[in-house]
Amino acid sequence: MQNSWLHELWSAFFDVPVDIGWAAGLVAGLLLIGEVVYRLSFYGLARISRLTTTHLDDLLVKRMRPPARGLWFLLAAHSFLVLRGGGGPGAVYSLLAALELGLLAYIVIEVAETLLLDYWIVERKGVQPPAVIRHLLLTLLYSVAVLFILGNVAGINVMPLLATSTVLTVVLGLALQDTLGNLFAGLSLHVERPFSLGDWIAVDGVEGQVVEVAWRATRIRTLTRDVVSIPNAAIGRARVQNFDLPTPLTGRNVEMLVSLAASPAQVERAVRAAALEVPRILTEPAPKAWLKGQTPLCQRYVIRIWLDGFAQKDDIESDFQKALWVALHAEGIALAPPTTVVAATA
Repeated sequence: MQNSWLHELWSAFFDVPVDIGWAAGLVAGLLLIGEVVYRLSFYGLARISRLTTTHLDDLLVKRMRPPARGLWFLLAAHSFLVLRGGGGPGAVYSLLAALELGLLAYIVIEVAETLLLDYWIVERKGVQPPAVIRHLLLTLLYSVAVLFILGNVAGINVMPLLATSTVLTVVLGLALQDTLGNLFAGLSLHVERPFSLGDWIAVDGVEGQVVEVAWRATRIRTLTRDVVSIPNAAIGRARVQNFDLPTPLTGRNVEMLVSLAASPAQVERAVRAAALEVPRILTEPAPKAWLKGQTPLCQRYVIRIWLDGFAQKDDIESDFQKALWVALHAEGIALAPPTTVVAATA
């Protein structure tokens, strides 16, 4: 086994063996200095964390206390071995070096997870990544740390392990292709946020309210109270219509066929009168009727009404058509007969 860069760095400071008394004294001094630095550092970090609005830094400082103190004790033990001339290759040295690097990797990874995932993505951006993503990232980072320690401390050739892990990654990637596609599509939905919980949306002809956005699929409750589960990958490829963005204001179109004798002014008066009979139809924007075409048998109008929410659209449209029937008859306007309706819409 060869000396690692860690031993060479340590030996640069302690390259002359001393007797056990001097070694113990120097290590005791290092422990004393380390304890003072440890207390002052964490006291300052605790003071700073209390000034922030987030509680994540308080939890991070509390979690980092035991590994920081353990790392300093390991460094002191390592110093004692080097001072005694026993810090070279050996089982004890390798164990100490592995524990030191392991604790250091733990501190770095935990700090990165708290700052990037918990604070920046979850707290600042409002995105809650699936737990499986967090576990995959941590597994990857800790695997890299373990391989680094094995290669630099134990002198183990990690290339065969990397080759094996690459093959396993390819096999798992092929086996979990659909699952991973839904997973990353779910991440994209969390980041882009085309819709949120409670929004009314339409995806591939399915209209409903979003009740859950999971890492694999999004669940929508339809107007008939059924729950439809749509894979996130399908949503990522589909055209998504959000009825609550930018506001809940939504317009609905109602088609109507009337006789040729009806004038546009009469039709517009009937539309305004019918809209006033339904309180849930907004007066601003005002309802509007468009003459879309004429045939030798009838006229075709498209009427747009405005609602302040999508959930009651069926009830409101039905009430409007009932009121419109009454208003048309009050204006003396005849609706097209059923045979005309079939011919005009065919």
